[in-house]
Amino acid sequence: MAARSSSSSSYSSSSQGTINISATTEKVLVDNRITLSYYYRIAHNILKKADIFREENNIIDLYVMLLRFSSLVTETIPCHRDYKTSPQGNKLSLKRKLITALTELEELKPAVQEKLQELHIKQTYQLNKQKNPRQDDSLDSSVAWPAIKQNFNGYSTNKRQQPVTSKLGYQGPKAVEENLRRISLSIPRPTEETLSKHSILGPNGLRGQWQPPSNYKVQYPSSVDFTPLQIPRVSDTQQCIKDGTTERDDESRPEQERSNLESVVQPKNNKPLIQESDSLISFEDEESSLETNIIRQPSPPPVLADVQDLIPSDARTECGMDDASNDALVCYEDPLQLHLPTKLMDSFMKIAKPNTNKNLETCGVLAGSLKNRKYYITALIIPKQESTPDSCQTTNEEEIFEVQDKQCLFPLGWIHTHPTQSCFMSSIDVHTHYCYQIMLPESIAIVMAPRDNSRKHGIFRLTSGGMTVIRHCPKRGFHSHDPPSNGDPIYRHCTDVYMNSTLNFDVIDLR
Repeated sequence: MAARSSSSSSYSSSSQGTINISATTEKVLVDNRITLSYYYRIAHNILKKADIFREENNIIDLYVMLLRFSSLVTETIPCHRDYKTSPQGNKLSLKRKLITALTELEELKPAVQEKLQELHIKQTYQLNKQKNPRQDDSLDSSVAWPAIKQNFNGYSTNKRQQPVTSKLGYQGPKAVEENLRRISLSIPRPTEETLSKHSILGPNGLRGQWQPPSNYKVQYPSSVDFTPLQIPRVSDTQQCIKDGTTERDDESRPEQERSNLESVVQPKNNKPLIQESDSLISFEDEESSLETNIIRQPSPPPVLADVQDLIPSDARTECGMDDASNDALVCYEDPLQLHLPTKLMDSFMKIAKPNTNKNLETCGVLAGSLKNRKYYITALIIPKQESTPDSCQTTNEEEIFEVQDKQCLFPLGWIHTHPTQSCFMSSIDVHTHYCYQIMLPESIAIVMAPRDNSRKHGIFRLTSGGMTVIRHCPKRGFHSHDPPSNGDPIYRHCTDVYMNSTLNFDVIDLR
């Protein structure tokens, strides 16, 4: 216990950074309703995650996992009621792993402290950049990151720019202003001829009289007839043309006037009388002989499975989730993202259809892998089970653990049906998921409700207050729970689960 306390206290000075190590390594309180072997599996999975973070050179997550393991081995497992009577070999094995973890913690401590300080500086820089968006980015980067700038063309960019000075030393502002005035006086003023050439009013300016261009002549008609011209309406003209008759007034008019009227009224080339210009909009379908090239779009990116309570934008910015660069800050205190195959729920419903038709529940176990701080569900395990219309209980759990160990899978949650009920988590469901979430905080519970018209499925996770309520609840079967003391619900929809259309999965039916 003392070893873990010293490790946590070493980060009290780094609490002002982006990561609160003490918050990510809180002590796990023992629950004697859970078997001791289950806690051993929790310790095993923590070390398995530590191995992945070590391979990915993620020293902060590695440090957190080793701290969690040491806390579990020294503060949680020894408090279990069955620990004293457990085999001595299990105790010695845990002790050897604990010594190895504590040694690695001491070796990682300087590098983790340096990484935390670096992340703290980056966060401060990003916050200052958001407060002053108009500030020159190049200037900000030169001030905040003088040692990270790249070196272009063989010249060093780490040197500070020297102020521009003359050979005689620094000149004050008055001397600079005097030099500018002297330079401006030495420039010759433009002559009147130069100004007249560039004036839009001509060479004489405002004093002259405007003269029209001499190379253009305007011709006016010799005689103009101001007699009103009566233009028939379009409908009348169309009717006349259709009947093959013309008005007698047209025959009595001069031939020249009739031709002028025809040029206005009669259509040309048998086109509609009122027609827009061809250069404007054409409502006719244009036939093209060119073949259309089909461009295949890439697969869509993963999308959030539930967008009802989205993460606030300020929280996303503070954690660096909106920054796509490699230097983006990571919110280590939040649960890791979990990616769910898009077709997994449909496949599960097909497997559960025989039971659903009989109004019996069906359950399955979700398992997957961890890569780059993201969990991927890659296996749907259908265990042996006992089903009723409102409950489902797995049997022979050791067989499930054996499959997970052989394929190096993490338990990422479970999925079950509500064939006759709506989409919610019953009291039995929250007690079942409590065990999954103790094993892995990112575990999810998927409820499939085919007869619920408002919501066919839901992806849930217990809140911190809900975990406390279930840990202190001694009841079994269907019962009610008091709300958590912090005002949170017992469970809520997940906001960090992504539906991934490119993610494949295996179905392992153990029945």
